[in-house]
Amino acid sequence: MMENRSRRGILIIVSVAIAVLLIIISGRYLFLHNKSYKNQAIERGDAIYLNEIKYSPIPSSDLNEYTISNVLICKTDTGIKLYEINEYPDYKYIAGYHAWGGEIYKKDETD
Repeated sequence: MMENRSRRGILIIVSVAIAVLLIIISGRYLFLHNKSYKNQAIERGDAIYLNEIKYSPIPSSDLNEYTISNVLICKTDTGIKLYEINEYPDYKYIAGYHAWGGEIYKKDETD
């Protein structure tokens, strides 16, 4: 009888430890792959203003060889999700996705 209680207690402790570990791992993943807590984007016409810096859409053919990361920069006020491009971590180019498609945006250097 005592042996069953101790096994049950160990099983509960192990289960709780695994649950806490999973919560920590998933929280770390979300923190590293979601930068929306420190960015703000507004869509005005064709342009997007990310942290008050203007980005204009470009044809994707203007940008050779690029890969869009899974790091979410933020969402615009109209629901466009903005993602980092691996080759441009300084946000010279960003990718914006609606539910139905995406576009590449370039930082407007004239502002």
